[in-house]
Amino acid sequence: MSRPAPTPAPLNAFTPKAVKPKPHESKGYAIDLGTRTAPVELRVNKRAKRLILKVDPVQGRILLTVPSKSAIAQAMAFAQSRAGWIAQQLTASAGAKPFMDGGTCPYRGAIYTLKSANAPRARTRITKEPSQNADDVANQGEITVGGEAAHLNRRLVDWLKIEARRVFTERSDFYAAKLQARRGPIAIRDMRTRWGSCSREGALSYSWRLILAPRWILDYVAAHECAHLRHLDHSPAYWRLLASLDVDADAARAWFRDHGEKLYGYGVLSQDAGE
Repeated sequence: MSRPAPTPAPLNAFTPKAVKPKPHESKGYAIDLGTRTAPVELRVNKRAKRLILKVDPVQGRILLTVPSKSAIAQAMAFAQSRAGWIAQQLTASAGAKPFMDGGTCPYRGAIYTLKSANAPRARTRITKEPSQNADDVANQGEITVGGEAAHLNRRLVDWLKIEARRVFTERSDFYAAKLQARRGPIAIRDMRTRWGSCSREGALSYSWRLILAPRWILDYVAAHECAHLRHLDHSPAYWRLLASLDVDADAARAWFRDHGEKLYGYGVLSQDAGE
């Protein structure tokens, strides 16, 4: 998940020269982190009112947006001045955790071993349910992923998105019925700034990564968004309504604080990998 950098100083406040790699390098710019040189993905956006520096800790990307080409040199100098902060964000990241044959995947809070079917037309399915004992590593569940092993990551992510839609459709219908509210269409996305949302028209959006979380977390997020069908705010009335749905907001916030960011690493390929 991208994290904003500390509030930047004016563009002309810094003069140190950032490292500019050779012209053939696709990113075009880089900064010196002390132990290594890190590429910067630089974007010019005329609608930007100031420079924006972000770090994607999962993919290890440094993102820098500037309002004009004339601001690039000063923006890179600012990024270089924040090298210590950037290095800290990259070090503290959960890191990319692509799915692979023989690896594992959390699904609705349980751990499943992944097995490639090595058959192009085979479908992805749960072939073994996990032990009810969370500490019983020898009896983890098993998901057999259709297709060749080289494409397992993509095929599994596609399946997880389908499962997320199925589960959130079911849970959204359940909570909407309890609230006597009518929901709009459901969208499954890969959101980085929120886990779910509800529009004024009642359209619900959920992060597919929530299918990796425990069942009670999925219930909480579905209840949270469906409560917005009645109160499109976070007023006291909204929180009272949410509490009536028998979900624990405090426990859910604590879970996301401790485990939420880790979900962003699953299914992400490293920058130099591909399918």
